[in-house]
Amino acid sequence: MFMGLIKNEFIKLYSKKKTYIILFLFIALSGVFVAVNQVSENNYLKYNSPKYRVSNMEENIKYQKEYLNNIAKDEALSEEDKAKEIAAAEEALSYMEDELARLKESMINEEEIDWKKSAQAQLDSLRKDYETANEENKAYMKNDIEKIQTHIKHNIPLDEESLNKGFNYLLLNIMVVASGFLAFGLILFNADSVSTEYNPGTLKFLLIQPVTRIKVLLSKFIVMLTSSLILIIITQLVFCLGVGLIKGFGSLNRPILVGHQYEFVVEFGNKILKEIPNTTHYIPLSEFLLKALLLESIFIIVMVSFIFMISTISKSSVIAMTVTIGALLGSNIVYMLSTTYRRLSSYIFLHFTNIESIITGTIVRETRSLQFTYNNVIIVSIITSIVFLIISLVIFKKRDIQI
Repeated sequence: MFMGLIKNEFIKLYSKKKTYIILFLFIALSGVFVAVNQVSENNYLKYNSPKYRVSNMEENIKYQKEYLNNIAKDEALSEEDKAKEIAAAEEALSYMEDELARLKESMINEEEIDWKKSAQAQLDSLRKDYETANEENKAYMKNDIEKIQTHIKHNIPLDEESLNKGFNYLLLNIMVVASGFLAFGLILFNADSVSTEYNPGTLKFLLIQPVTRIKVLLSKFIVMLTSSLILIIITQLVFCLGVGLIKGFGSLNRPILVGHQYEFVVEFGNKILKEIPNTTHYIPLSEFLLKALLLESIFIIVMVSFIFMISTISKSSVIAMTVTIGALLGSNIVYMLSTTYRRLSSYIFLHFTNIESIITGTIVRETRSLQFTYNNVIIVSIITSIVFLIISLVIFKKRDIQI
């Protein structure tokens, strides 16, 4: 009988026009992300092409020559200072002209730039500078060295993150959807799931069946949650597959820097937040994507649980929609205005949408809350979801519904 209830809820859900409208809107949004990624790639390739670099270098040489003329005419400079400025400017101009000649030769010979040679040159330069750098700079340079080494080891071009690849698209979709659209989309999709059924008396019909109230409500929750997860994540994965088949998927070994940790220290009588040196490390894109998908799924679960609770408590779909949207907008406004609230946001699920910052650890810098960690977000989300579900079941079980 319980499976029959779930099947019935799915039939009701997919008989509504609203379901297909929201699905279409999310598909359209995913298509927009493909276009945005492609425009970004085109711009990157354009501005890094030999032709554009030649044009840009010619402009720089033109400005450098004008700068030289201005120095020569500057009467405010002493002869000694003028000579130094001219010598430095001429040296820079000579370098630009040599670089321009190299770029033009590359265009004529249609040479492909060997990214590995360029990366190795960067690596050698970093290693050389590392020996003479101070301890603070060494920490950052160490990360750069490790990143380039990983790119060379796994044969990943340094600019791959700027290209419209399947996995890059998936990462963009998750980050943008979670931070800007996910909560509102879930509200529009689910806010009236329970409250709207008080009016036509659908619940009354269900309650005269040989099933408990708990099963009736749980069937609705399962369908809400399953449909939301399918709508969001399956669509993202399908688009990732499409982009990957057309443009290539990219490497799952591409390194991403995570593990930023912070501490409060007192300097000159002021308590400030500082990053702890040598705490960051790289993880492959595959691990980063799995963590991002997990956080997105958990946010969907806790958000659906919250919407489900409000929809159960309210007998009006309008009130349910107003309360959930009001809570979302209100919390974001307070978040922007109050530093105290931001420090407490690590315990408020509505602010678990900045997935990239949560995984990398930089969310602590924004909120000044040392408790805002990846593991804490998961724990708080699970506990909050359970609390919301229990409240919904208890209230619905005790509610007087006239049959």
